[in-house]
Amino acid sequence: MKRKNFILTLLMAFPTLSFANKLSFGDKKNLENKDKKGFIVRSDESRYNGKPSKPKDAFLHCKISAVDTNEGLFIQTSTPKVFEHKGGPPPHIHQFEDEIIYIVSGEFIVHIDGKDYDVKTGDTAFIPKGTLHTVINPIENNPGMLMTIFQPAPKKVEAFFSYISEKGQIPENIIPDGW
Repeated sequence: MKRKNFILTLLMAFPTLSFANKLSFGDKKNLENKDKKGFIVRSDESRYNGKPSKPKDAFLHCKISAVDTNEGLFIQTSTPKVFEHKGGPPPHIHQFEDEIIYIVSGEFIVHIDGKDYDVKTGDTAFIPKGTLHTVINPIENNPGMLMTIFQPAPKKVEAFFSYISEKGQIPENIIPDGW
């Protein structure tokens, strides 16, 4: 009877043990987040490098910094300034980051792997790492807004977009690895 109970207990433990690595017990990154506090970022605010600011003429606003999440996540929103002209960045690939584009308002075209998708308010595009893509603004002075999410989010990704937000152009010396 004892052997039967031992085997039954062992069999019941397998499902729990199989999830143990997913729970991240003792994970250093989880411990680093333990002392972090929640925060609110207002619509006119940004927090590149985890520092709150109120940029006046920014092209983009950082809402959740890679610093806030130990490089696990980066979230930014566009401003009307970024969509003054038709077009968008050239098609490109992120080798190490998934990208999610949420259409907060307006209409855009998302190009994914050779196909164009018309997207509008409330739509979401998921672009897995390694996928050729771009976002296209189809009209002059588009009042629309995008929320872009990168996961994971190396600090160089944030530095790249911080430069664009401030200068309005793509930096030549801050291109993230794998882009």
